[in-house]
Amino acid sequence: MPKLSEPAPTSEVAIWERIIHPTGPMPRATAQRILELEFSDEERQRMHELAERNSAGTLPPGEEEELDNFCRVGTTLSLLKSRAQQVLKSRRRAS
Repeated sequence: MPKLSEPAPTSEVAIWERIIHPTGPMPRATAQRILELEFSDEERQRMHELAERNSAGTLPPGEEEELDNFCRVGTTLSLLKSRAQQVLKSRRRAS
């Protein structure tokens, strides 16, 4: 069975994993909970509005920062979900 690849210890995902579960490997329940995390409908709508204005070149600096923040959070959430899926897939094979 292939070994689950671990994120580099200094990567954002590895740091978040240590914050989320500081005592060792991510437990199955934590991985399942991470997969349930989502932006609200209101946040998705806001991101869409910001992205449209950004594409049109009409996004003021304060909203540019807001869009950047949404992008960073979305990227981190995607990475954490990917890691959670790996954990769950690995644990299913081991069972």
